[in-house]
Amino acid sequence: MDITVKKSEIDGEATPPPSKSYTHRAFISASLSKKSSIFNPLLSGDTLATLRACKKIGAGFIRKGNSFEFLGAEEIRGGYFNFENSGTTLRIFTALLSLCPNASTLDGDDSLRTRPNGELVSALKSLGAFAKGDEKFRAPFRIKGVIRGGEVAMRAESSQFVSALLFSLPLAKGDSKLRIISTKSRPYIDITLDVLEKSGVEIERTEESFLIPGEQEFRLKKFEIPSDFSSASYLIAAGILAGEVRILNAFDSMQGDKRIVEICREMGAEVSWNKEKGVIVAKKSELSAISFDAGDTPDLVPTVAVLCAVANGVSEIYNAEHLRIKEIDRISGICRNLRALGVEVEEKRDGLRIKGGRKEFFGTVESFGDHRMALAFSLLGLLGEVKCRNAEVVSVSYPGFFEDLRRIGARVEFA
Repeated sequence: MDITVKKSEIDGEATPPPSKSYTHRAFISASLSKKSSIFNPLLSGDTLATLRACKKIGAGFIRKGNSFEFLGAEEIRGGYFNFENSGTTLRIFTALLSLCPNASTLDGDDSLRTRPNGELVSALKSLGAFAKGDEKFRAPFRIKGVIRGGEVAMRAESSQFVSALLFSLPLAKGDSKLRIISTKSRPYIDITLDVLEKSGVEIERTEESFLIPGEQEFRLKKFEIPSDFSSASYLIAAGILAGEVRILNAFDSMQGDKRIVEICREMGAEVSWNKEKGVIVAKKSELSAISFDAGDTPDLVPTVAVLCAVANGVSEIYNAEHLRIKEIDRISGICRNLRALGVEVEEKRDGLRIKGGRKEFFGTVESFGDHRMALAFSLLGLLGEVKCRNAEVVSVSYPGFFEDLRRIGARVEFA
């Protein structure tokens, strides 16, 4: 599906979808607990892949309106798993399936098959897992257990590797010490720890390490999923570009992407956030260039890059080399789309240098099969006319995005 967004004046209210990151982790924790309820989960391509994997390992669940009732798996079962496009699901289940004595095959779509998992598999092998795959353990690969507790040091190129071990090591026999030499996207680890704490899992965190007692029991009872701040970032940007948007149910949480409010303010945008009421208001604003460290919030980079194309001056986005191992090489994808719309941009190893100041945008951009490309770059059509090819990929994280844009006044055409 191609969509075209045309010049618009917007004014309205919208509620972002629930957090994808919290939904993944809550579903998995519920599948490891005896009985639990998950309220307001995101149902999207990625989280449905997690639900299917939860069922495959032996969990049961039923949907009741806007909630799910779970009966946890008595033991983790192996088999063939297809995680579609979800890297989070692949990584966490790689570690969980290393607790199963039977071999499992882990697979995914063409995009997921490009993503490396070697560092995680190496850590699991050091704890007793057996694995077979290519040199980077890209899907499809095979793994079986059974891992035991021990000491692991990791220079994690993805925070998902850390989250995977934090889910699996509490279930292993023997205590563990996980030392993190370096990693990116630390707020996603905070989300993992938040869900694990609410599941009764004990983990002691020091400056560089996690001390994890073994043979623990997951005891999640209920969990309500907060709104997703990476999804909210697109609504905030829409308001800044073309009118006023009031974003509802935007309550505070451990999500690092809530920093979008601060970033927009640094650029000169008129954005207010009433945390008590959970309401963000973003109004049309003149923007100035920014220097943005993306180390902890990589999912905000497409949104920030779009705003930088409008902002007066030259913006720098740096410490973002981990974007090259996402669904696509996002640094390259952002550069290609900006250039397609006439924006001067320099691609760097770890980021972008964007010359902003444009007030109109006309042309065609590509999603490249990446939901964040479609979500972010379609917004520039609010200042002209932009067609985005293969925009249906937004279903991965924000299935109703274009309908929400229409409701707040955007001119959106589907083809």
